[in-house]
Amino acid sequence: MEDSSTRVVGIDLAKRSYVAHLIDETAVKTQTLVWDGKTDEKGISRLCAKLRPTDRVGMECCAYAFYLAKVLKERVGCRVLVLNAGDLAIIYKSVKKTDLEDAGKLAWLVHRMKDEELPVVAIPDEQEEHRRALVSELGSKKQGRTRAINRLHSVFVRQGIVTVGKEDLRTSAHREIQIAVLTGHLQSEARRLQEELILLEKHIDEIQTEVKNDLAAEPLATPLLSIPGVGPATAMAFLAHVGDGSRFSRARQVSHFVGMTPRVDSSGETAKIGNISKRGCRAIRAVIVQSAWAAVHTSKSHRLKQKYIELSDRRGRGRAIVAIARRILELMWTVVRQRTLYNQTTPAELAAKMARLRVA
Repeated sequence: MEDSSTRVVGIDLAKRSYVAHLIDETAVKTQTLVWDGKTDEKGISRLCAKLRPTDRVGMECCAYAFYLAKVLKERVGCRVLVLNAGDLAIIYKSVKKTDLEDAGKLAWLVHRMKDEELPVVAIPDEQEEHRRALVSELGSKKQGRTRAINRLHSVFVRQGIVTVGKEDLRTSAHREIQIAVLTGHLQSEARRLQEELILLEKHIDEIQTEVKNDLAAEPLATPLLSIPGVGPATAMAFLAHVGDGSRFSRARQVSHFVGMTPRVDSSGETAKIGNISKRGCRAIRAVIVQSAWAAVHTSKSHRLKQKYIELSDRRGRGRAIVAIARRILELMWTVVRQRTLYNQTTPAELAAKMARLRVA
């Protein structure tokens, strides 16, 4: 019987092609082989035919890697490791970087290291993939709306109207009133931007409704929403990328996964703690700071608000809000793992949040 560690394959994926580097110790003399092909059905079928159930396969994390990993597991039954690209310094700090070189380095890493030593990314199930798609699309639509409002605001500035602020362009009705004062080609441009904004806002409402319907049927949504500042968008981002939190043993690991832990530069006896790393799950990081601001602006007095006031006096508002965001993130992991509510939330506050999830 072949040893499961005798063949490893590193696969570097491009949009329409792949390069695979095989290290084979089953031969009389250890040898390396290179395969390449297209990422269409025919190319992947050929790849599957060359792999064995006992192979260990490594590839960098991307949307297509998740799909390919599932295909290889289903058709071949081999061990597939999807690796966090941000932690593969041997590839990204290399002077010589080609698809073939990357595939070879992936194979070398998988060959030399055990699974638990590699930066493995969990392959999402169907529900997690759907939730991640919702989070990604919602974020993209909101960014598009912000850009369109900024462009619309610039139209007024170009006509010399500086009394109209971006806050006056937040709703369709308000925009119609303001656009009426424009003239000529600038009004035509503003009308087109208005049409774009109406469509974006329609899509945002549809996605937010889908998010709320999903959370309404999710038991873990109640513990998450019990935390001040955490709304449907933040709860969905957490569930999409962290799930029930079972693959993390400590709350700090979740902060590291999201990129909310500080950089540490050390030399000899000197250690310098810098800003947060911002290396990790961008989808959660994009909304968790907004949740922190919502938490500290609430009229109720609670620990998070008190901690923010204390930290802002010593470290400034910027660092203080990041610290609160990390605390909220770790609280989210804690309440999900313990299946309990945040103890500073009143039943009335939680009921009001849950009522907003009841949509058709």
